[in-house]
Amino acid sequence: MKHVTFLFSVIMSNGVLTHAGDIKVAVLPDWWQYIPRFVSRQKVSSLIFTNLTSESNETQYDKIIEVINYLNESHSDVVFGPCKRDISIAVEGLRMPYICTTFDPEVEVFKFQILPALSDFIEAMRQFVYCQYRRGGDGEYKTIIYEGNKGFHFDDNILNHQKTTRLYAVNEENMEAKKHTITHYLMLMRKELIRDIIVICDPKTVEMLLKTAWELAMLSLPFRWYFYDPAFHLRHILESLPRFANSFTVFTLIPSYEQATLYPSDLDLNAMLTMDTLSTISKICGVSSINNDRESLLSALQNKTFRGYTGNISFDASHQRVNYSINMFHFNGSQYFKLGSWWAGDSPDSRTIQLENTSEVQHWSDQNQTYTFPLKGRTIKVVTIIEEPFMMYKKGHGNLTGNDRFEGYCVDLIQELSTILDFKYELYLVHDNRFGARRPDGHWDGMVGEVLAGNATMVVASLSVNARREEAIDFTKPFMTRYVTVIMKIPETPRRIFEFISPLSHTIYLCTFSACIIVAFSLYFFEKNSAYEKQEKVTFKDCVWLTFGTLLEGGTEGVPTTTSGRILLYTWCFFVLILVASYTANWAAFLTVKKFKAPVKSIYDLTSQKEIQYGTVKSSAILSFFQTSNVETFRKIGSEMMNNQSNIVGSSTEGYRRVSEGGYGFFWDSTVNAFKTNRECLLTTIGPAFAPRGYGIGLPPGATYLDELSINILRLGDSGFLDQLQQKWWGERKCSRDKEEDENNASGLKLENASGLFFVLGAGIVLSVFVLLVQGFIRNIRPKIITGQSETVT
Repeated sequence: MKHVTFLFSVIMSNGVLTHAGDIKVAVLPDWWQYIPRFVSRQKVSSLIFTNLTSESNETQYDKIIEVINYLNESHSDVVFGPCKRDISIAVEGLRMPYICTTFDPEVEVFKFQILPALSDFIEAMRQFVYCQYRRGGDGEYKTIIYEGNKGFHFDDNILNHQKTTRLYAVNEENMEAKKHTITHYLMLMRKELIRDIIVICDPKTVEMLLKTAWELAMLSLPFRWYFYDPAFHLRHILESLPRFANSFTVFTLIPSYEQATLYPSDLDLNAMLTMDTLSTISKICGVSSINNDRESLLSALQNKTFRGYTGNISFDASHQRVNYSINMFHFNGSQYFKLGSWWAGDSPDSRTIQLENTSEVQHWSDQNQTYTFPLKGRTIKVVTIIEEPFMMYKKGHGNLTGNDRFEGYCVDLIQELSTILDFKYELYLVHDNRFGARRPDGHWDGMVGEVLAGNATMVVASLSVNARREEAIDFTKPFMTRYVTVIMKIPETPRRIFEFISPLSHTIYLCTFSACIIVAFSLYFFEKNSAYEKQEKVTFKDCVWLTFGTLLEGGTEGVPTTTSGRILLYTWCFFVLILVASYTANWAAFLTVKKFKAPVKSIYDLTSQKEIQYGTVKSSAILSFFQTSNVETFRKIGSEMMNNQSNIVGSSTEGYRRVSEGGYGFFWDSTVNAFKTNRECLLTTIGPAFAPRGYGIGLPPGATYLDELSINILRLGDSGFLDQLQQKWWGERKCSRDKEEDENNASGLKLENASGLFFVLGAGIVLSVFVLLVQGFIRNIRPKIITGQSETVT
């Protein structure tokens, strides 16, 4: 055994240095570091400290013999340090008091445990948190976060309590792994609506826990935190956090908050226990009726009560610490105040909580604490996705950074909400360009997955609310309602050379031609057989030309001379007037109205044709709707899309690109489709609209700021702000094609529409020339024929 003896004992007693009646304290190596700090701060009677160091590597029996020999040789009176089995056995043989600074459940005659049992703190927390000391708090569920082997101290009263949901152990040594575990635990608590959280961890772990809770907006009300902190070291950590409507309750041995503020920052629990132990021994020595020997020390420790930094120091028959107070201090974000104390009496009936009779405690008990929006003053992460017109890149966005890169409906919405609720935000795009769907392994992708992973505080995008997403995350009240429609490209109308024939049917043309012949024949008959009018020489050819000339509104030399012929001609003129007027009106309609002749007229026609392919975005709510719908038509559409995976696109951008290429119908939100058709006149939507859903802001499950966001969204709707945004980003139909068509309609016919007329005119000219040539040919050969015939006769 090697030991070092330090005579720190030249300690003042009435200003006179003394060496008489020294008490020799054997200090275990684990606690030797606290001795110099104790001597520099505490005025005590003469004590001699020896460093009890064992060099034996043999059996436990050899270690015990070595300890006994050393304690006898050094004439030690008391042993001080953490609980160890070999030391306990050695001091029992020497009938020497052994003051332990760590907890050991085994009861031994000469061992005194100055550290209050953790089970006492747990009992105090159980009585305080689970009982009805705060109005309305008894019906809420609780959870416990602990570290190391502290979980062994929980009894059945708290483990089997109906309001205890679960216990979370944080035992990772790697800081990154520990933070990941803490984040996972907190998100589970928030999802399960756990509001009361008991924390029994070391200060460093508590600091990481609270910083993570701050990132997840779980630091302020309605979340209430309860901490095991005997030395009140969390005071600096709690005060460094953002101060809103916090609810932190610390269970400590420190009697008052003012006393805690006077302690140096390096005065931890071990140092305070050291000071309490050695000052107690010193006080025992200062009593004149007590001899400075082992038996006297044992008797004094068993029968007397002393006052220390950690409260009353008194031991029961089992040498456990009793008759001390566990004090409860509450920090609400602006001030500390003492809620009360739990008295660790020497009987079960005396172990109760006594609240302070102050206005602060009454206010806390009535639960009238002021609510503050949890995101106030924070800069949060907002995940989004590019989707016109909700979220778009600005022109020249490559030269911009941060939120300045984006514009759109959702940008204006989150900006207005951040102004009202006093928080800042950072927009970022989801990495997989997906809205969010549950994968086969149970995890979520897209923006929903970002929120569940804790990477984002909220989703602000055209994210529709459905049952599956509602099970995973929370949504605010909808800021817009959308339907589902099909958008496709308008097929081009083929141009025909003889389009001017289109205004009238072929039957009308045939009947009109027949009517011309009948009228011409009737007119010839009337002219030849009139009994009263003077008849002129009229041929059937003249009647035909007159009839067709009237039809084509051309003038002729001859007119009927008979009354019956004139009546027939005027009747024919009236018929021609109506026919030409009808033709003109129908042709004008053909030229101004472009008929959309698509293979489908509604979504119900899609499954009965093969010309138009159709699909939607992978992992979207719309695809999920088709897969789970009970309507046969929708279920069949979904089955067709799943059977033809090439029609399911990766993003809406890809879907609209395929629509512009033609032959593809894209199922998507009616709001986005309306925006597209307003700007691209070659696109149209096919109805009817179906599957109404709301767009909501997605939040982590159990988010305490859900109601505040929802209320303000409703207020923006009532004030007309949301309508203004919709008018701003959708507006009226704006496309250059409309203007071109208006100009075309106003300026008259185009050659492509009337080219057939010129072909007919050309054909008439060619026919006239041909007739002229035939007539000339006949005129030239006719004299020769006549001369030949004369010569033959002669």
